[in-house]
Amino acid sequence: MATLWDTVVGHAAAKLSLQRAVEQNHTNHAYLFTGPRAVGKFMVARAFAAALLCPQGGCGTCNICRRVLEGKHPDVTVMKPAGKNIPVDAIRALRMDAFRRPVEADRKVYIIKNAERMWEEGASTLLKVLEEPPGDVVFVLVTDNSGAVLPTIRSRCQEIRFTNIPIEDLKEYLVETRGVTEARADLIARLTGGVLGRALDWCDEPWRLARRDNVVKTARALRRADLNRVLEMAGELHREVRAPAEELAADYQEKKQLLDDGSLDNAVVRRFGKEFDEELKRQQLKEELRGVKEVLSTLSWWYRDILIYKEGGDTALLVNRDLEPEIAEEASALPLNKLLRCIELIEESIRAAEQNVTPQLNIESTLLGLQEALYA
Repeated sequence: MATLWDTVVGHAAAKLSLQRAVEQNHTNHAYLFTGPRAVGKFMVARAFAAALLCPQGGCGTCNICRRVLEGKHPDVTVMKPAGKNIPVDAIRALRMDAFRRPVEADRKVYIIKNAERMWEEGASTLLKVLEEPPGDVVFVLVTDNSGAVLPTIRSRCQEIRFTNIPIEDLKEYLVETRGVTEARADLIARLTGGVLGRALDWCDEPWRLARRDNVVKTARALRRADLNRVLEMAGELHREVRAPAEELAADYQEKKQLLDDGSLDNAVVRRFGKEFDEELKRQQLKEELRGVKEVLSTLSWWYRDILIYKEGGDTALLVNRDLEPEIAEEASALPLNKLLRCIELIEESIRAAEQNVTPQLNIESTLLGLQEALYA
């Protein structure tokens, strides 16, 4: 009989550890879920919360499991940053609430997303609860950067580590849950490197695959492009990167218009409007950074595929399997040492993106660097 855990893709070791803890009633009061961004840590945290509250240990079908997974159960609280950080007041409120009895279940669960983004004062407040926790409370801290979590907090949590999902597992999951073809699921799983969140985005947003095609076309066109054309192509890629960020503006504009219905005084409207503008700017920068890194990652996978093919590697290892003829053509024309230099150059560009180098400048310098490395 299928259980809640069977619906969670990948992370076999993490799921087994948590499932056994629930079945044996040997759960810790605090857990730290660590691993790369968007690999499914929060999905597992929700499943764990449901299993803790479910009388059957996570059947996945009862009213309790459904409400937890839908974010509607009163004894499961999800806390996440408001803007850049988790507010200190929110941690204080959590601390007070933790000592209140559960509303319905025998225990309460607090899931803290991006736990590394607590101010020092907030982290110290949480630490006080973790040092003397109520017996009916379980904390699950989720983070992409465990090193940024206060060491004293880490020491009081059981760490559960997550890694990218195996390609075959993710492929099967996408076919079953997103209704895509096996070939498309295979391509998406490979292009996203086994990262669940990214793979789901690629299923829901077909334009991402179209952008992959444009990035590859751009790379292949570098051979014949002059300086002006390279800069034009960089501008085209940057506009594609900016498009999702620009679309966010419409959503925030609607929110601001809802404020102006006469129910709030002008000072409050201005304050909320300013907060919306600041949040929009943060989300746009985040989306643009994500887009630049996707472009650079696509370039990296492309030259890696050419390198594998050139060295006579197994074609099953290719990420861009659907472009094998194009990969073979490039492999016959490009020297090994130049391909290695391209991959190094792209890694440098990815690091530059993380250090907030201007996106358009980063794309321009990357394309110019690739052209020089390959064809100068």
